[in-house]
Amino acid sequence: MIKKIFFAFFGLLSVGLYAQQVEDFSLLRENAFVLNPALAGTEGYIHGTATFRKEFLSIDQSPYTAMFAMDGQIKEKHIGLGGYVIHDVTGPTGKTGGSFAFAYNLPIAKKRGFRYTNGEVDHVLSFGAAISVVQYRLDGSQLLVNNQGDPGLYTTGGFKVFPDASFGIYYKWKEQLFAGVSVPQIMGLNVNYRASDGTAEIKKVQHLNILVGGKIAWDKENFSIDPIASFRWVKGAPPQGDVGLRFVIYKVFWVGTNYRSLNYEVFEAGFNVKNVFMLSYSYDFNFSKYSKDVGATHELSISFNIPRSSRVWRGVGPALRF
Repeated sequence: MIKKIFFAFFGLLSVGLYAQQVEDFSLLRENAFVLNPALAGTEGYIHGTATFRKEFLSIDQSPYTAMFAMDGQIKEKHIGLGGYVIHDVTGPTGKTGGSFAFAYNLPIAKKRGFRYTNGEVDHVLSFGAAISVVQYRLDGSQLLVNNQGDPGLYTTGGFKVFPDASFGIYYKWKEQLFAGVSVPQIMGLNVNYRASDGTAEIKKVQHLNILVGGKIAWDKENFSIDPIASFRWVKGAPPQGDVGLRFVIYKVFWVGTNYRSLNYEVFEAGFNVKNVFMLSYSYDFNFSKYSKDVGATHELSISFNIPRSSRVWRGVGPALRF
């Protein structure tokens, strides 16, 4: 019975939380590198992001995710490097791990010679791969059984450590257009925990992520509309998609909204300071009939840019991730 409860719990999360195997973010632009290693170095400067996400506030022990990521480019070597550390908890389960990404940033059209770190390339095609090591945890003491005689897990603090890998492709045309596709969890190793009558298994599967967006500027680029769309698919769960817009004012303030399938509306807002520091916030509202039972989701992201020189500074453009 305990295994039935365990898998029923994760079955529910797979519908609402993208299986919770691969992290789900509402601030798609700020956290895109975590899902697609090909983004490493494509901005031409060092970029860092710290994100905290708390989901389903009306549910006890609801999921939360804390993440810190950095990426940058080796000057004029066409190489992007990056990595992130992440801590994710969902009720009695959790994981903590890190990933290292390598990308080859190929300029396919340019203005005055190859000066990618100075922001002078019009088109970039990037190929990236990442390796990760993750510790998965399960606290058996938090799993409630229906009857006193039901079997339980042997341990109250079981954990497993597994490697994994991901691959991605990313294309960027200035700030006007970007598109990427990635496949996390290529290895798909299953996480098994011993129970008194056998094992409890979390089956890890490959995911497909697609992200497309851009920028439509007017009034000497003082204002812009930034559309975005994403699609996420994993076998055994409903496909999930987002489509939305951001309205950017003087490259400093912005507000936006996304519609997310499975009855979600995401509201966003943020600002950046001199293209160095950016604060972003999103609020997810579920407008289904059980919205009061699950509650809202909040996400906060702090990003920063480190330019290599004053010349590079003038070329990096706005602090928005795309």
